[in-house]
Amino acid sequence: MSGQRPWVADPRIGWRILLTATLPQPPPAELADRLAALARDQGWPSRSPLAAPSLAHLRARLVAAAPEPLLVGVHDHELVVSAHHGALDGLSLLAVLDRLGLGPATSSARGVGDRTTTGGLVTTVAHRLGEVALRPPARVTPPAAPVPEPGDVLVDAELAGSVRVAPLVHAAAQAVGRHQATRGRRARHVAVAVGAVRTQGAARGLGDHSVLLRLRDVERLDLAGVAEALGSAPVVTPPAPGADRPWTPLLGRATATGLRVLAPRLGSTLLVSHLGEVDAPAVERLAFHPVTAGGTGISLGAVGHRGRTVLTLRARAAEWNDNGLEQLLEAVVSLLREES
Repeated sequence: MSGQRPWVADPRIGWRILLTATLPQPPPAELADRLAALARDQGWPSRSPLAAPSLAHLRARLVAAAPEPLLVGVHDHELVVSAHHGALDGLSLLAVLDRLGLGPATSSARGVGDRTTTGGLVTTVAHRLGEVALRPPARVTPPAAPVPEPGDVLVDAELAGSVRVAPLVHAAAQAVGRHQATRGRRARHVAVAVGAVRTQGAARGLGDHSVLLRLRDVERLDLAGVAEALGSAPVVTPPAPGADRPWTPLLGRATATGLRVLAPRLGSTLLVSHLGEVDAPAVERLAFHPVTAGGTGISLGAVGHRGRTVLTLRARAAEWNDNGLEQLLEAVVSLLREES
């Protein structure tokens, strides 16, 4: 991932994000050549499109940890773009579709601009450690006892119309509360990490331009409160040194070790990432699966396209199965319908 900012993150996670595009016909014959040209332009290793006997098998291959910044897979009319999050963010996946000859693919998502940050790395970490000690983020109880199962569970659902970020975050937090209540537990200190970008538009180029906003105690907020919190939340300082110094490699290793040890408690209850309303005339359907990291390792993705919104949930297979995750996603969908 040459030319990218230093990637300091929990090394146990594959950090791959997925965009699945359903096409009206199989991908063009020039797909492999276009993928090779894109990799060459970016200075990335080139690999031919992957294939699998089903979409589920294809996604399983493409969410697994891999060193390549970009991988592409095809099954029938489905094309899946997989990127390491240190190389590309969610909106950049749309630009990849364009470079592969399936564009234009543009999003209405707006950046947060020059919003203030949570401060320096040391200050940010100190605040998070205090949170762990005094108000640890709520966890989402898996439906069954953990089993040593590799990989991730991916599910999706559709909702008519557009969904904005605030109702999505509010519904997700309420769904967590309902999920916990059915298990005789209370969801206290629900923390939601929300994916965003600083800038939007063609000038941003391919890369990881993502930032995180982090909302705490979301279970206490009504919809208006969530919208207000989203509008004022500072950008979380990333766990990477900003300038190259002699001690930078040592700091990076120490930070990675700390993240590995503390991730289950430092992380948020869930991550929410919305690609916005996407205009992609050559694509029939889009589904976006963000990363799973830290905390409960559950991510909620969304993308609007052709008058509907596809919602996804992703979680670790060692803790969740399809049925349990589908029930949680259905709770999110039901709450969104109630709010609309």
